Amino acid sequence: MQDPLREIYELWEGKMGSHPMTKEERAVWNRAEAVLGKNAIDELVHAQSRSLAEEQYDCFRTGFRLGVRLILDAR
Repeated sequence: MQDPLREIYELWEGKMGSHPMTKEERAVWNRAEAVLGKNAIDELVHAQSRSLAEEQYDCFRTGFRLGVRLILDAR
């Protein structure tokens, strides 16, 4: 176990479902895909997903550490 906090986050992240697109989002997605092509859109989504996942992990880590501090202070 290299990074236990990352492992906890990844377990939690795996249980979270993705947010379904709205009709408006789907319409924009379809137009962008028609102009840029499926491969370009897939690359963009993959890059954004990785960035967002790291940002979410940073927030999770900060919140987890804050929670631990609050628990320890309450003792």
